[in-house]
Amino acid sequence: ASKGGDDSSLRAKQPKSDVPVPMISKNNRQYNNNTGLPKWVTDYMKWHRSMRAKYPNEQLITDPDAPKILVRVLQLITDPDAPKLLVRVCNGRCGGLHDRLGQLPLDLYVAHQSNRLLLIEWQFPHALEEFLVPPDESDANTDEYIDWTYPGQLIDKKKKREWSDIVNAGKMRQKDEVDDFDAFIGNSIDRLKRAVVHEYRKDPLAERFKALDENDAIYGTASYGRIFNAFFKPSPKLQEMLDQLYKDLNLVPREYSTVHCRVRHPFAYNRGSKIESGKYVANSDYQNFDFEGVFKESSVSIATHALKCAISKGFHQEESIYFMSDYSLLVNYMTQDFSKVELETANDNRYESEAAKVASAARVVSRPISGITYHIDKQNARGVDAYYGTFLDLYLAINARCLALGIGNYAAFASEISGTDCVIRYSREKWGLGVTRKDNNFICQQFKSIFDEGFN
Repeated sequence: ASKGGDDSSLRAKQPKSDVPVPMISKNNRQYNNNTGLPKWVTDYMKWHRSMRAKYPNEQLITDPDAPKILVRVLQLITDPDAPKLLVRVCNGRCGGLHDRLGQLPLDLYVAHQSNRLLLIEWQFPHALEEFLVPPDESDANTDEYIDWTYPGQLIDKKKKREWSDIVNAGKMRQKDEVDDFDAFIGNSIDRLKRAVVHEYRKDPLAERFKALDENDAIYGTASYGRIFNAFFKPSPKLQEMLDQLYKDLNLVPREYSTVHCRVRHPFAYNRGSKIESGKYVANSDYQNFDFEGVFKESSVSIATHALKCAISKGFHQEESIYFMSDYSLLVNYMTQDFSKVELETANDNRYESEAAKVASAARVVSRPISGITYHIDKQNARGVDAYYGTFLDLYLAINARCLALGIGNYAAFASEISGTDCVIRYSREKWGLGVTRKDNNFICQQFKSIFDEGFN
């Protein structure tokens, strides 16, 4: 959006924070405190590195003394005296990035408690190594790193239906968290698929983490981001794309803010909401709705509300706003140069005039997007290039000074990795688990869309 038409009444005039920001090296690794990780985590990482060094590459699954995994597909022979593997797999529908990668504290805890070597193996939509790779001692300048790559192919795609979820909805209910979870760890667990830690499960797990060492709950602390960065750095191609994007957009880590709009998530709308054609709005997460009618009005109005909320509640006067969304047409619309666009001012298009006014009050930018934004879980039969944007946006959100977020866990995941204390929630889920979200960063008035006002 252009800078012209700046409405200073929308923007809170605040001095730059004096709080030190994380050091961000070329590979985006961040260290936002000097206290280090809990000892149980660093001890596990040290043991993990020693095992990978002792059994490198293919030897890990062929050496009779190596840690190994008992699976039907590979029919490996196990040594009962050797530590086994715990593999976080994705062989089909595994959720978005939060569901897949946001569970590292849980995975580490289970691996630590069961004396297993934690690895990660994706097949859908592609191998994780296409986007993220493990750091090593040459670029970590710390001993906080772990090699999670699985040597070879663990899962047979043709037999993927034989693989059941290890943790399902009944395993970690709040009322029987302790009994079920202890039994879960005690059983012969080899693989994790959809073990997802939702808000109501974090407190019991945090208490377990604190009981192990140093009273560190991990969730809501700097340790969460440090663990993520001990596992991941951008792949060479992703890093090249990130470097170019920062250059092209003239952005500096921790000197810009990010707004995320998840407008295709079913929880963003009341149950049963439909567009003019009679299609359910919730289906937009799987289908590609045209950018027109009530869906366009709703999407643009959500983005306008998010920008207005962010501008007035915590963003700095001089910084750029990186705008990202699960709907590419909305991104292109909100980041256009509105000074060059003839907008209608009739009543039925008033939302467009409001969008132009708000978006023009700041430098709103985005990465170049052509075509559809594909979700890694819901549209996973695409080439690898279709999914780089998901990881680019994740890192742009992680490296933002301030982050405005609404529906879903994607942006919240980024904020937890970054450890930023400037998080603004402009909307909550209409239904589902998110309605009980306990975060206290809900600043703006809850957004009401055209669907809330009785359309259809």
